[in-house]
Parts: sequence; C-alpha cells; structure tokens
Amino acid sequence: MYDYYKILEIPRDASIEEIKRAYRNKAKVVHPDINNSPKANEVFVVVKEAYETLIDKRKRNLHDVQLKMTDAVKAEAERKKQYYGSSKKNDSYTNFNYYETNLRYDHKNSFTKSNFKSDEFYYRLSPVIYNMLFICGMFLGFIIVIVTVVGTFNDYWPKPFILISVLGFILIRQGWKGIVGKRTIVDSIKKKFGI
Repeated sequence: MYDYYKILEIPRDASIEEIKRAYRNKAKVVHPDINNSPKANEVFVVVKEAYETLIDKRKRNLHDVQLKMTDAVKAEAERKKQYYGSSKKNDSYTNFNYYETNLRYDHKNSFTKSNFKSDEFYYRLSPVIYNMLFICGMFLGFIIVIVTVVGTFNDYWPKPFILISVLGFILIRQGWKGIVGKRTIVDSIKKKFGI
C-alpha cells in the first residue's frame, strides 16, 4: 500500500488546492510524454491514483483509515521489538509486508483479513485446548442425538423432530475429524493397534 501523501509530498491535512497543485507539479516531472524513463508510465499511474484518491472525500477517508491502521501496526511492532528484541527467524511483528498482504480492501468497502492461520498453527500453540474444543463439540453432538432420539421414541415431541439429530451427527463427525485428522475411525484404530 502506498502512502499517497508521501507520493505527492504533501502533509496529511492538505487542502484540495494543495493536492491539485502537488499533482500538477508531480505530473510535470513524471508524465511519460516528458520523462523518458522506462518506469515513467508506472510512476505516473501511481501519482494519478494518489491524486484521484485524495481528491475524492470518501476514498481519502478510507485511505486515512488504512494509513492509521498501518501506523498502529508499525508502532506496535516497534514497541514489541524494543520490549522483546528482534528475531531474524520469526519477525512477523515487524514485517510490514505480512500485514499488507493480509489486510486488503474489498469491493464492498470493508477491510477483510485473508490467509487466516491454519489449524496446525493453533494445534501447535496448545494441543490440549485445541482437542478439548473438538471433544466438547462431540459431547454436544452426542447429547443432541440422544435427546432427540429418546424424546422422539417416547413421544415427547413429533416424529420429524428426529431430523435435528442430523446436527448432532455432524458435530460428532467434525469433532472426530478435528481430533484424528482426515483418517477414518477404522484407520485410527488400526494405527493405534499397529494392524
């Protein structure tokens, strides 16, 4: 993400007139008709994009929000770096590109976080808590199945109510898959007993 204020070399509280003046001055220098550099076209596109963003009030507000977020991320990374020290091996807090690629602006005018952490990351973080979540889900699934089946066969509620037990079976299945991975029950038993 570019800081359009730095590209146009203006302060963040610049007026519309200052933005227009800065754009005209930059365009005189980087326009492909004037500048013979092979990158002149790309630079001019960025300068034009900066101008179009800052001149439009809504786009400018969104850009300001993005800048504040990136400034906050950088400040937090710097604070953590000073407190914990820096590590060349895992420096994701100070690696701005990590946040830049994971924080994007989508077409619905909202910020979305992509590339969520994988299950393996959370499993390594705390395997006991990770597995307990799946066990709780399985337990809830068993309760749903037992209550719906017993209640339906004892005529506490109508027969179609038993369809709710499907939700319980889904919870049990997903809990089992979360604990043992993609293996089936038979595969996990075979592996446990070395068959």
